Amino acid sequence: MNKQWQQYLQNNGAILTHDGSNVEHFGQPEKEQHAVNNGNIITPITGMTYIQASGIDAKTFLQGQFTNDIALINSQSSQLSGYCNPKGRLLTLFRITQHGDNYHLHLPACLLEKTLSRLKMFVMRAKVTLEPATAETVRIGVSGKSTNGKLGAHISALPTDVNSVTNENGITIIKHPGINSRFELIGDREKIQPLWQLLTQDFSPTGSDIWQLLNINAAQPSVVTETVEMFIPQMLNLHVIDGVSFKKGCYPGQEVVARLHYRGQLKRHMQIAQFNSDQLPLPSMPLYPLDGGEEAQSVGNLVQVALVASHEYRALCVISNKFAINNNVCLNRNVKEALKLHDLPYDFPTDTE
Repeated sequence: MNKQWQQYLQNNGAILTHDGSNVEHFGQPEKEQHAVNNGNIITPITGMTYIQASGIDAKTFLQGQFTNDIALINSQSSQLSGYCNPKGRLLTLFRITQHGDNYHLHLPACLLEKTLSRLKMFVMRAKVTLEPATAETVRIGVSGKSTNGKLGAHISALPTDVNSVTNENGITIIKHPGINSRFELIGDREKIQPLWQLLTQDFSPTGSDIWQLLNINAAQPSVVTETVEMFIPQMLNLHVIDGVSFKKGCYPGQEVVARLHYRGQLKRHMQIAQFNSDQLPLPSMPLYPLDGGEEAQSVGNLVQVALVASHEYRALCVISNKFAINNNVCLNRNVKEALKLHDLPYDFPTDTE
């Protein structure tokens, strides 16, 4: 986290994690948790950054690397797109925005170094430059039933459709999927700080993990260090939430992804689940059959996890379809408590086995 931004947040009541990388809360964690569903919240988005791709060959280069059709992006739209290994397993999942002739590949900061290094390996003679975001770039998120009106009082050109983008006063505004209106604002610290000061008059500040909870509620996945090369795009529902194009040209892993789409059956996919746990559950942790013994094989994995109450978590999970149908899945083989599955907030194809 930017040091000056970190200090600013602390001066405004933020309680940081021991390493200073995340905001735990603003002094009233239970009240902040309640505000997620019943109020209007504002939160620092931490642990995210972007890679800037620039140059006359940037679009062509990116088109040959990612799962989605880069040609469909413009300055008013954002796009989910995966980066796969040759076996079709996701290395990274981006949200991509366009800024003039440049593209910003938004991704978790934990994957920045490896992703940037891998992409640079394939630049070869292409006229494209890949650079990380500046340290001055910070992000905030706002969400709630009254968000459009309250944020619109300070931002004159809000994006209206999900995944659409506007830019105002050096700040990029992205509208994200969500039960309530939800926006991400990205810009230099000097631009974001005064806006934060204004918005906190109408929005309740919350800890950074609230943004992850909102992503989970909207069933919008992420790939992090623990889950690199664990999932193919369809397992994370990318074919349903417009993260894959089956009409574009080749990219690493394209044959595997296309073969599953046209000839295969998806045997496991992403679900929303809720459960209790005395230990902190982490991405990639395995899931087991509820009625399985000590030797039972895993039937899924955690993708993202967020705390919703004391010892209670909500998560995105990739689960074998035949076990998910009967809610016959648990996190711990020694604790026979079934995960409670929630409906996805979007329609999902039923032609799975």
